[in-house]
Amino acid sequence: MKQVCGIWLPDGDTHFEGQLRASQAINGKATYQHGKYLVALRHVRTRNHAVDIGAHVGLWSRVMAFDFKRVTAFEPLAAHRDCFSRNVESGNVTLHGLALGSKAGTIHVHMPEDNTGNAHVRGDGEKVAMVALDEFGHIERIDFLKIDVEGFELDVIEGAEKTIKSHRPVMVVEQKPNNAERYGRGRWDAVNVLKSWGMKEMAILSGDHIMAW
Repeated sequence: MKQVCGIWLPDGDTHFEGQLRASQAINGKATYQHGKYLVALRHVRTRNHAVDIGAHVGLWSRVMAFDFKRVTAFEPLAAHRDCFSRNVESGNVTLHGLALGSKAGTIHVHMPEDNTGNAHVRGDGEKVAMVALDEFGHIERIDFLKIDVEGFELDVIEGAEKTIKSHRPVMVVEQKPNNAERYGRGRWDAVNVLKSWGMKEMAILSGDHIMAW
């Protein structure tokens, strides 16, 4: 584990260093994709509860904690959670060591050593537990939902259909090229499903789609 601009990362990661050094600092620590977050935040009317799916080392969760009363984060990989626990010090953040998908079970998540943010579902990865958000149990009403799971977004959304339709959160959904395709999905399948449920695309920023009702 190493520290870059106040943020802890797995030792082998080289992808985030330049971006963290060039980013805006908040409370003495670097941020990541902060501009995207601020654009999304403009559409959030109530700031009680944010959920971070694919929380990585806590870069989004740490900032969410300043704006929301409560943050729930999901990150299945142990190496990421070790960094998360150092990066996120706010007492209003709860981290669950689980992957989210369309149903309960187990999957394998592969973590590239040089770009740990590109961790994705692959057969030779770390075996982790998976749940569907709809079946997670009681979860406080969600105002803001970020999903960044390297192509597995549609599976997460399928397992969260009841929650999304009921809570109607503002969402940030990553849809970058060649991620969903590795699972036989179309690049924009996840966003298209949300549109079919009545959500509208408010902005697209470097492959991240900001969705609202």
